[in-house]
Amino acid sequence: MRTLLSFSLFLNAASISAVVYLWSAFPELIHEHLLQPIYERRVSQFRELELAAESVVFLGDSITEEGRWHEHFPNIIAINRGIGGDTTQGVIERLEPITQAKPSKLFLMIGTNDLGLGIDPALIAENIRIIVTSIKTKSPSTEIYVQSVLPRKTRFREKIEELNALVRANTRSMSIWIDLYPIFLDSDGSIRNDLSNDELHLLGDGYALWRDRIARFMVSK
Repeated sequence: MRTLLSFSLFLNAASISAVVYLWSAFPELIHEHLLQPIYERRVSQFRELELAAESVVFLGDSITEEGRWHEHFPNIIAINRGIGGDTTQGVIERLEPITQAKPSKLFLMIGTNDLGLGIDPALIAENIRIIVTSIKTKSPSTEIYVQSVLPRKTRFREKIEELNALVRANTRSMSIWIDLYPIFLDSDGSIRNDLSNDELHLLGDGYALWRDRIARFMVSK
C-alpha cells in the first residue's frame, strides 16, 4: 500500500512538473489547448448563476480562483469569479453578466498570465482600463478595487512593476488602488518563499496576508 501511495505521489508530481515545463516552454500552446476549454466551462456555468446586488465579486485568474473568499469573509456574500489561466482579454469577454448584476463591490486582479504570454505591459494596462471603464459605466454603483499584480519569478520583476505603475495611473480616477505587490516581494525580486511554493500561486499564509490587507474595504460606507 505504501509503495502504491508513493508511486501515485510520484506520478502526480511528474504530471505537475510536466505542465509547468510545458507552460514555460510553450505558453500559447498550453493556453489554447488546455486552459481555453477550462475557461469555456467556467464561463458557461457563470452565465447560469445569478449574482445578488449585494454581492462582493472577486474577479481574476487562478490566484483569485484558489482563494476561499466566502470563508475568509463569512459575513458578506463573497462570489468568486476567478478562472485559472485567464487573461485581461478573457475578463473583457466575460464581464457582461457581472456588470448586469451590479454587485456592491468588485475586487480585480488580472494580468500575470498576459505577462507569461509575452504581452506588452502597456497593452495589458489598456485592457485593464477597458475592464474598469466598462464596470464603471454599466454598474456605476459598484465600488471597484484594482489590486496590483503580485510578484512571481525574479525575471518578471521589471515587467510587473511597469505594469502596476501603468494600471495605477490608468484607473485611479475610477477605482481604489490596492498595492499588494510590496508586501509579497522578497529581497531578490521574486515572490516571498513563505507565501508561494511555485513562485506564482499562493499558500495559505499568502491568502491570509491578502485577506488582512483588504479586510477594511469590506465595511460598507
